[in-house]
Amino acid sequence: MLSNMQKFFQQDKHYIMLESAVLLLLLIWLSSLLGIKIPAYAVYVDNEKAFVVKDPEQLNNLIDKKLTEEKKTSQKDVEFSNKLDFQRVFVGEREIIAAQELERNLAKYMQFETPGTAIIAEGKTIALVHDRKTAEQILNDLKREYAWVDEGEKLLGLGFAEKVQLKDIKVTAGDILDKDQAYQLIKTGTDNPEKYIVKSGDSLWLIARRNNMYVNDIVVANQLKSDKLDLGQELLLLKSKPYLNVLARVEGNKVEPIPFDIEVVVDKNASSGIRVKQDGQDGEKRVVYVATKNNGITSQREVKQETILKAAVKKIIVKGSKVTMVASRGGSGNLEWPAYGIITQYYRGASHTGIDIGAKSGSTIRAADSGYVSSAAYQGGYGRFITIDHNNGLVTRYAHCSSMNVSEGQSVTKGQVIGTVGSSGRSTGPHLHFEVISSGSFRNPLDYLR
Repeated sequence: MLSNMQKFFQQDKHYIMLESAVLLLLLIWLSSLLGIKIPAYAVYVDNEKAFVVKDPEQLNNLIDKKLTEEKKTSQKDVEFSNKLDFQRVFVGEREIIAAQELERNLAKYMQFETPGTAIIAEGKTIALVHDRKTAEQILNDLKREYAWVDEGEKLLGLGFAEKVQLKDIKVTAGDILDKDQAYQLIKTGTDNPEKYIVKSGDSLWLIARRNNMYVNDIVVANQLKSDKLDLGQELLLLKSKPYLNVLARVEGNKVEPIPFDIEVVVDKNASSGIRVKQDGQDGEKRVVYVATKNNGITSQREVKQETILKAAVKKIIVKGSKVTMVASRGGSGNLEWPAYGIITQYYRGASHTGIDIGAKSGSTIRAADSGYVSSAAYQGGYGRFITIDHNNGLVTRYAHCSSMNVSEGQSVTKGQVIGTVGSSGRSTGPHLHFEVISSGSFRNPLDYLR
């Protein structure tokens, strides 16, 4: 009898469980319908209420899963850095986040910490990288990029203008930069530069003009070795403001040209007309100096010894008493490009005192700034050669012209056509050799051209 009773209850047990489950679901449905509250857990991330879950264990399992994934990706120890709190609450069923939505919502709040290295300049963190080795490689690469010297120079020392420190710290995994990203950020001063895609017909000159930049800004930011551009090439457009500046101290011993002076003599017996009484010739001097270069550009130079090897010969111009040689206004100091074309040879100091702009023979040459023509004549290896004094300490020179549209003493304005491109003098083909002289010394034209 007892055995039969046990069988009865065993058979009926399944029905009882099924009824209980149905009843529970019915109660949940009714509670949702009638606004009845049920027990759950509110999740607080860093003291901010994030969402509500039914079971805290579900969330803990998900965090463990994410930690495992992060460790596998970074190959380093990773910690969950957020403060996590649970609070027992009674809420409507609809307020509880569904399991499939939990992971996506958690990603908005989760932060993982991992060991990393901070690169610090003057007490400010400028980049976070994976480890000290990566940080040291970045600093060494920056130094190596600016360790080159001109012909006749030797490197005395290399370092940073800023006080640089490396510090091993716990960092948010998402803030870590890879080596290339950190290098670009430190070198340019931004991690979100404007980008430009090279199109058909583009040149550095045109891109710089359209964006009100100097060509040299684009060259430095993109580490260009030449001005040859490829269709579809991506360029960073920014005025470089690096976080770290490399200072190179160099010693130089080389022969430099001495630009000839121009003397204008007024002939009181003639009311008009200009003639050259004596042609000018550049001289040569041997200079021993110590210089400091900031990111490859000479910022200070101390001359230790200077020996004149060949004196410059002054150019003497005789003009009539009524001839005006000075322009109505001086130059602005910002030079416009004198010709349209690619740079075929860059400024190299005494070994190449200007830049060569490759252009079609007969294409126009324009005055880089307002001033007056202090020379316009054939001059040896320079061929047909124009010199413009801008009345502000700057002088520009234009060599290998095929023709000259100006004459000595003539006032010119910025952008005025002064000649055409050619290959006169010692030249391997049509191009404009363009020089800039400031306070009697040759300078890199790219530092002045817009």
